[in-house]
Amino acid sequence: MAINPYAAMVYKVDWLQLTENTKSELTGEILGLEGSQFFGILQELGYKDFEETAPRYFYNSGLTIGRYLNIYYDDPKKELLGYSPGNAMFQFTGQGSTDLALKLSQQYKTDDFEEIWYEFFKVIYSFDFKVTRLDVALDDFNGVLNFAQMERKLKRHEFRSSKKTYNIMRNAETSGKVKGATIYLGERKRHQDGYLIRFYDKYAEYKQKGAVLPVQVENVITGEGSHVWQRYEMEIHGKACETFINKILGGYTFGLLYKGLMRNAIEFLKASRTNKNRSYWKVCGWWEKFLDGAEKCKLTTPERDLDIGRLLRWLRVAVVPSLHLLDEIGKEKNFDIFKIIKDCDIKPYAKKQERLKREALDLPNEVVEGYIDDFKEGRY
Repeated sequence: MAINPYAAMVYKVDWLQLTENTKSELTGEILGLEGSQFFGILQELGYKDFEETAPRYFYNSGLTIGRYLNIYYDDPKKELLGYSPGNAMFQFTGQGSTDLALKLSQQYKTDDFEEIWYEFFKVIYSFDFKVTRLDVALDDFNGVLNFAQMERKLKRHEFRSSKKTYNIMRNAETSGKVKGATIYLGERKRHQDGYLIRFYDKYAEYKQKGAVLPVQVENVITGEGSHVWQRYEMEIHGKACETFINKILGGYTFGLLYKGLMRNAIEFLKASRTNKNRSYWKVCGWWEKFLDGAEKCKLTTPERDLDIGRLLRWLRVAVVPSLHLLDEIGKEKNFDIFKIIKDCDIKPYAKKQERLKREALDLPNEVVEGYIDDFKEGRY
């Protein structure tokens, strides 16, 4: 029985950025986070223990949780910068958007993520918060699109596009071996209204970082998995965010909107040998099939890159045997691998590691003890 490669494609919100007016309606004075309703919503969702971070975007203050949730605002007690926006910005990165979706799932008591974002967008609309950036990613674990084929079409100008530019960037080793490529349609401009698109190899990105992959891509215990992870991402800005959210609230699905925006951005064409007029060329069958498949895809539970259970299982299978081996060698060659590890300087935790740490610290002790028992016994 043939496998339907489109069935495994899933959407996720991969970046969310919004602003809120924090000026007093009566006096026009900046109130800072004390005047922020969205900050109160975050606290109700369980966000706490913010740390100060360097301000950006002409704000005079910043807060963060693990660098995956960033807040930039003006503190009225500090000197305001000349280009102060007079509002507060809330920025959820990819990890932050995943964390938000999971918290909203608990808040709304549902695993239907189309419904979760619909309800959240209703809140945004009711409070008149302004979304300035929204990234929607379609994850493909079967390699539905062929990047080399797309690149050939672009270079031969066998396409129609509303975007004025495209760009192809490659990530290569010093040996020249290509580790991944990214195809860009459109370009990012400050304060732009519209969207740009990225097609890139998420699998190559993770392998280069040495990061733990989702189990459907690579199961470190069994060795199974597709070993493919391609991401087709839309980065939506300005008024286009408002249009997108209004259509979601009007009953559109993420898949239908994605398909429409993607078709508007580009159509790959089947060149005709007899008619050189591109306007008469037909759209490639593989592109039509992809767009139809994309329309049927839905948001699902955001993939946790790591949780404490998966991290311990990965350590047990991929790391512990090697550590035992080095321990035996060290006894003969007079070094202590465990002391060396403790003495190693490490880089600051990545955003996903920060999120894992906070999640693990919030778990009940008996749950963590269960994970540790599984780790000791080698139960997977």
